[in-house]
Amino acid sequence: MLIHEAFDQTLKRCGISGKALSEASGVSTAHISQFRNGKGGAVSHTTLEDLLNAMEQLAPGARFCFCLLLAGKNPGQSGTDVLVQSMDDSQLKSLLLLVAERLSAPSCRQQETTDVALLAG
Repeated sequence: MLIHEAFDQTLKRCGISGKALSEASGVSTAHISQFRNGKGGAVSHTTLEDLLNAMEQLAPGARFCFCLLLAGKNPGQSGTDVLVQSMDDSQLKSLLLLVAERLSAPSCRQQETTDVALLAG
């Protein structure tokens, strides 16, 4: 996949408008549109970095989605994979602790006990 195609697909998948990206990045909407469409809108590596940083700010995980698309991988429909992959170790640890806490909540244990009793009964 070409860079401008991956860029355009990322914006679509992440629900980012050209206008919002322009406001967040400081790059004109016309330049973004030209780049998205592959019509002479070449961008420098610093402009691309500004655009990717702004995309990440608007939709966390967008940069990772772009990288996956550029590498020819499918980032997934729900975006969950993209979100988890974009987390640093601290954020991932916090998420796992929240999941563990929820699974060990009394209501979950009570339902589990009821399910086991029904199966045994």
